Amino acid sequence: MNTTVIDNCSTHLTDNGKTNSGNCFHKRAFRYFIAVIPVALVLLISTSYQESPGKANFPEYGYLNPETIDSLRAFLNSDAADSMIRIEGEIPQMISVVRTLYLNNGYKPVWTHHRGLNERAEELLSLVENSREYGLEPASYHLAAIRQLQLRLEDISLPARQSTTGIALEVLISDAAFRLMVNLHAGYRAYDSTLFSEAWVAELPGILASGLMSKTLSNSILSVQPQFIEYLRLQAASRKFVRNNTLTDEWVNITYPTRDSAELFGQIRMALQNYGYINSTDFDDNLIAALKRFQYYHGLKPDGRPGKNTIEALEQSMLYKYRILALNLDRLRKKQHMDANMLYVNIPAYQMKVFQGNKLVDTFRVIVGHPSTPTPVLSSHMNKVIANPTWFVPKSITMNEIIPKIKSDSNYLKRNNFKLLDKDFKTVSYETIDINGISADNFNYTIRQDRGADNSLGQLKFIFPSPYAIYLHDTPGKSMFSKDLRAFSHGCVRVQHPERLAGYILQKINADTTDIVNLIRTGKHREFGVNSELSVEILYITCEADDAGRLFFYKDIYGTDKKELEKFSTVAGI
Repeated sequence: MNTTVIDNCSTHLTDNGKTNSGNCFHKRAFRYFIAVIPVALVLLISTSYQESPGKANFPEYGYLNPETIDSLRAFLNSDAADSMIRIEGEIPQMISVVRTLYLNNGYKPVWTHHRGLNERAEELLSLVENSREYGLEPASYHLAAIRQLQLRLEDISLPARQSTTGIALEVLISDAAFRLMVNLHAGYRAYDSTLFSEAWVAELPGILASGLMSKTLSNSILSVQPQFIEYLRLQAASRKFVRNNTLTDEWVNITYPTRDSAELFGQIRMALQNYGYINSTDFDDNLIAALKRFQYYHGLKPDGRPGKNTIEALEQSMLYKYRILALNLDRLRKKQHMDANMLYVNIPAYQMKVFQGNKLVDTFRVIVGHPSTPTPVLSSHMNKVIANPTWFVPKSITMNEIIPKIKSDSNYLKRNNFKLLDKDFKTVSYETIDINGISADNFNYTIRQDRGADNSLGQLKFIFPSPYAIYLHDTPGKSMFSKDLRAFSHGCVRVQHPERLAGYILQKINADTTDIVNLIRTGKHREFGVNSELSVEILYITCEADDAGRLFFYKDIYGTDKKELEKFSTVAGI
């Protein structure tokens, strides 16, 4: 009997139609067993490095080299002081936080595989390369060293790439990620014990790990930024500014003052073209309109007339404006606790904004301190509103301003409703003292101005604790609010329409039904405690943005930008 055999390792057919697959099964099983052995060994080795349940285990990219795990563990747990670690000439500053990230991941690589960087690393490095959109500098995050190490890791001619170069990349990239998160959250900071003692720093590894596991790395890193609406607007405008402008340090030279108006407006046209307010084909009417827009966005009166302050703003380079933008983002990042209900005074903007639940509900023009008596930057909380206040004149104002006026005008005190008080606050006639012999050493009196429409504090005063003895208040000099630059006070903040502010505090914060306008009209003195938390923030922010991403640059009235930019530029590397 003939037998037909089709040996395809699936069936064995005999001449009687029976099938016989037993011998082929054993042959096939043996082949599978031999093929599976290497895979099983790899799985056995890799799983031996798994941490206990609950630890972060990021998705793997490519072949996992156990030698890298051992090397990472040894490197991060070495006895060398963190401050002594140097990689490719770079000093990782966040080693303690980096150590936590890898401990929670079983010391497995996060950013690399045996062929180079994985997609998570490239996503992070893209964020770093575009960090100027957030007012930060790419060079602050080891970018050049990382790219150099990447080339070395991808060079197949070099031996032991993963165990040495890969470890260096892992540490530098992780350090870059945490440095970026620190700067986004709290501005440029010294990496010292003060920083590492702050509770939020310990949360960074968990935030980064969450982004790595959920594939939302960029969003997780950016989530650490302040959520205050003024910051978010400025950051969004920063992205737009960086993408739409070439950040060169070329300053426009405008001849001013000059009698040659044609030359002046030609130079102004060139500056406005550089800023994108006008193009080369626009007519002169468009030039004036563009100049007015420029003035408006620089906190100046938009009259189309090129005065000193307008020329000063026009001459600034794009890189200088970027530095100002970055500096102000840094200032806002350093303000960690911006409460839901807040009076927000921006000194160089001459403006106070009222926020409720991080939403802008009102805006007021203000007058701030003269450069010789500047309004200080501070954080406090409103605790009292006073209707029809009296004014106890500070001694510095008494000696420098009031006494000279008394000496030259014997009726000055009476005409302005001032009283001279002794140490017991009893009224004393100024005629009983030797006016000409008065000095700071022997003047033991207090001058008080009675309440009324002519009182220097006006008819409303808003009190908050501070070491500077300043407050918000009304003023009889209403005409001063029409000026574009309003730095005239002795340090206190004068508020336009203070009755509207008082009404907001009494009705929205206190739930009080008092008619403040009618109370002021009666001339009665009354004090109201503030029942709920209402913070007061007085800041020096020379660059702001609106919802449309339009930037407003303000004159550096106290020279604060000039003083801080030198230090900031050194720290930021701008």
